[in-house]
Amino acid sequence: MPCLHTESLSSLPTEGRYGVTSARRGSQGSRSKSGKKGKNGEKDAHVERNDSEKEQSVIVSAGWFFSPLWNHGAKTQRLGFRMGQESERVKAWLDDHSDSARSYFSRSSRYWVNGCVERAQAAQTLITEPRSRMTFLGRRRLPHRKSGPSRGILHPGTMKRAHSFSVQQTDNPESLDPGGRRSIQSLQSTDFPFSPRVSRSTYLPHSLRSSRPTGQCRRGKSCNFMVRLVGGPNRPLQNKNICLQVLQHLCEITHAQSCCFSMMTLDRTGVKCLGPVFQSNEESVYDYRQSEWDKCIMGYVVSTGKPLNIRDAREDPRFQIELCETGEDRPKSILSVPILNHKKEVIGVIMAVNKIRRGTCVDSCFSKQDEKVLSSHMVLFGLILENSQLCERSEQESKRNQVLLELAQLVSHDYPSLDDMLSKLAAVILPVTKAQFCTVFISDDSSMGPFSRMVHIEETNSSVQCSTRDCDTSDISYMYAVHVRNSMETLNFVNRPGQISKVPQIGSLIGTPLRGKQRGVCQLVNKRNVALAETEAFSRADELLLEDFAVYCALGLQNFNMQQKADKTRARLAVTKEVLSYQISVSQEEIHDLEESVIPSADVLCLLDFGFSDFNMSQTAMAQAVVRMFLELNLLQDFNIAFKTLCQWVLSTRKCYRNNVVYHNWSHALHTAQCMFAMLQTKELKSHFSSLEVLALMIASLSHDLDHRGVNNSYIERSNQPLAQLYGHSSLEHHHNDMCLLILNNPGSQILSSLSLKEYKACVQMIEKNILATDLAIYIEKRTKFFKLAQNNSCLWKDEGHRELLRSMLMTASDICAITKPWPVQKRIAELVATEFYAQGDREKCEFNIQPIDVMDRENSSRLPHMQVDYIDGICSPLYEALASICESCSPLKEGCRRNKTLWQQLVDSRKEEKS
Repeated sequence: MPCLHTESLSSLPTEGRYGVTSARRGSQGSRSKSGKKGKNGEKDAHVERNDSEKEQSVIVSAGWFFSPLWNHGAKTQRLGFRMGQESERVKAWLDDHSDSARSYFSRSSRYWVNGCVERAQAAQTLITEPRSRMTFLGRRRLPHRKSGPSRGILHPGTMKRAHSFSVQQTDNPESLDPGGRRSIQSLQSTDFPFSPRVSRSTYLPHSLRSSRPTGQCRRGKSCNFMVRLVGGPNRPLQNKNICLQVLQHLCEITHAQSCCFSMMTLDRTGVKCLGPVFQSNEESVYDYRQSEWDKCIMGYVVSTGKPLNIRDAREDPRFQIELCETGEDRPKSILSVPILNHKKEVIGVIMAVNKIRRGTCVDSCFSKQDEKVLSSHMVLFGLILENSQLCERSEQESKRNQVLLELAQLVSHDYPSLDDMLSKLAAVILPVTKAQFCTVFISDDSSMGPFSRMVHIEETNSSVQCSTRDCDTSDISYMYAVHVRNSMETLNFVNRPGQISKVPQIGSLIGTPLRGKQRGVCQLVNKRNVALAETEAFSRADELLLEDFAVYCALGLQNFNMQQKADKTRARLAVTKEVLSYQISVSQEEIHDLEESVIPSADVLCLLDFGFSDFNMSQTAMAQAVVRMFLELNLLQDFNIAFKTLCQWVLSTRKCYRNNVVYHNWSHALHTAQCMFAMLQTKELKSHFSSLEVLALMIASLSHDLDHRGVNNSYIERSNQPLAQLYGHSSLEHHHNDMCLLILNNPGSQILSSLSLKEYKACVQMIEKNILATDLAIYIEKRTKFFKLAQNNSCLWKDEGHRELLRSMLMTASDICAITKPWPVQKRIAELVATEFYAQGDREKCEFNIQPIDVMDRENSSRLPHMQVDYIDGICSPLYEALASICESCSPLKEGCRRNKTLWQQLVDSRKEEKS
């Protein structure tokens, strides 16, 4: 509603200048141009009040009520302050005759009070007398609502302080009776505190007259009834309530027998068409059966965008009025007006039918004035509809977003059964769409028909009941589901009264297909109207919501199926682990033999010698050597490891190395573990590493190549083996770590069972990092930092990062320790490595038809010494030199590597001489 402004007397200067301008529309003339006052003053005032019926009066002064459209800009521009010579002359005259002006203002205030008394009496008449006998003192409605009389002055005695003007009660649409009249309670409760001395019920301003006078409403765009619907303080009304009130109002102002209204909608193809017709004497939109002539006339107005006034529709050849069945329903006079939005687009159409002459039952014709009044009302009605639609769309979108959020949260959960999941999802959408029940038809690949089963969810007594049943092909809902599945389009079906006998159990139905991998159909049946206790049609918003529900339902079904597959996969994995556990377990006889055997000392087995070799050792001696290393490191006592458990773990680890692999076998694992043991027994490393770190290093060094297949990571990735799909990078090293954990958790081999939870987690993490460090790609990434620490002698034993880096370098140094062995051992191991590499090169040529790298190409076997020299210079020598600078006790490794390089270089030189 427009804002009402007042200005208190104390807010203006003591000797202010008051300007009075005269104009036909925007300003007012003074009571007398000459300013004379005398015996005819009262008569002149009466004449002046009559003149106010012809033109709007706006007087600007201290303590007066201004026009609703008043603002600071209008005060200085529209009302003519400091504009024009005439205004200046009037202000000058008022300054020179202040006594006359004060007398004029005092006398005029008495006229204003008398007018308030007359309007109060009129208000009492409005309350006590019937509406047909009401008169309003001969005044017509003004173009704008005012808070006080259009021509009056307050007495200075009543203006001790400014008072506000309350419009909350007057703008409440609920204060109107169905005919649009103001109720007694609304009139009596309205607060207009003009003065602290005046009672609330004494004076009623002009704006509190009846919402419209008897007969036609001539206010047009300023109609109080329409303005209340546009700018009332209450929340926006729903479309049906707005239409019912407006149509009843239009029937009264046009004296029409009935009024119809229809909004423009979009069909499924996107073409604009007229929606359901709403009639003034109907309670529901869908109860009114539209005739063909209704559609014809409304469609004509929509297409032309102009009003249509028909004096006798039965004589108009453009419309087929003869289709009406009875004479009572046959219309005569018709007035139809389009409803436009702010873009001047047609959004609806209003049609008034059969004007009745006032006070009689005689038919009449709609006049030009009726057309003008109806058209002017449609300007505000178009704004009302746009605002209402915007509010409804906003509320619908808010509800829709809330529903989608709840559905998204529910989809991510795990459910024990399909019924539980669908019931949780349906419980969200059923209250919003007000559907009686929801049915989800599910298709499986194994089903012979369109659907394998259906899940029925129904809300009863604030609880959701879900049941799964087989599909009944004779059920009508099943037939609709098949139709939706075949067409893959949303179906919205309404069972009209004429079709009830065909499908009595379905009043309205909406179905949409499930898209994606999961095929099926979601259905909502029987939208309930609690107020009318009947079934109504599903709206377009319900269709969109069901389509979104179908998306989340498909995601939920897919998630549930994946969960079922994951559970089956876990079950298969458990069975596989059980079988593998049996395969990697050794016999009790082997465990007993190792347990009862005499374990030789470390000196006898040469375990402290960096030149250790196992070529002349038996399998039993090799197992005894591993047990001796754990005994020498005092790991059994530190971690309470049972001797039998250690024996079983060692034998199980040996069994998981493949015998058909030439180099990466149990012998290589023993060499790696022995080299690690020899380094850990040096004084520098023995004093700085904890027992838990030593345990993790020994387990990792013996298990770092478990279940090696004789090929490297490059071949695994190129052949797209499951290991590559499972791990992505460092596939073999990750697999070795998993096999190590599998053995450690195998019953009877759990050497870490006595560790606390914290120690166990720390040990397992160190084992994983140590095994991954044996990947040469990771070694090359880390070695630069290690070389800088060794060169600057800045390795800090208390720094966990430095300790982890050192453990990684120790793992690599142990893994490639064959290059430091005595020459006969080194040469034999080099030949074994070359044999394994050449076998992989042959497979690459055969399987991938590619040329392998030089070290794996059998045609380069004569260049083995040259490749060994390059290997020592690029990988081995820098590592052992850096390690010797940190730990001098590891210098034999550096010396052995340098000695073998010299021998390999001699072979290179000799072969060059042979070629030359």
